[in-house]
Amino acid sequence: MKKLTHYLIIYFGVVFLQACSSTEASQPQADTEEKTLIGHYIYGHEANSFQPCGQKAVFWVVGSNEILGLMAEKYSNHAVKPYDEVFVKITGNFINKASDGFAADYDGQIQVMKMFFMKKKSITDCK
Repeated sequence: MKKLTHYLIIYFGVVFLQACSSTEASQPQADTEEKTLIGHYIYGHEANSFQPCGQKAVFWVVGSNEILGLMAEKYSNHAVKPYDEVFVKITGNFINKASDGFAADYDGQIQVMKMFFMKKKSITDCK
């Protein structure tokens, strides 16, 4: 009986640790390393998103007032109609998913530090 109790304690301990590990892995984590990325950007009422080339995930864009203002201005110069995708090259880092607001509807957030260029979308953008 003592052996059975010992095995049950070990078994439930492992199950508990596995449960904690699975929960932690499923939560998006911030990536504090800045990356240079290319992808498609959309700006408009209730929209400010970036989808990196080769990814299905779409991220809410955050940044300083200066960078967000520059991106909005350049977007209006390149977008043909509201919510058009444009192609951008940026430097930024992924941060945790927002828990409220429009940003909560996206896969996560990206904090843009610098925008290198923005142009109209084309079929050769991500190649």
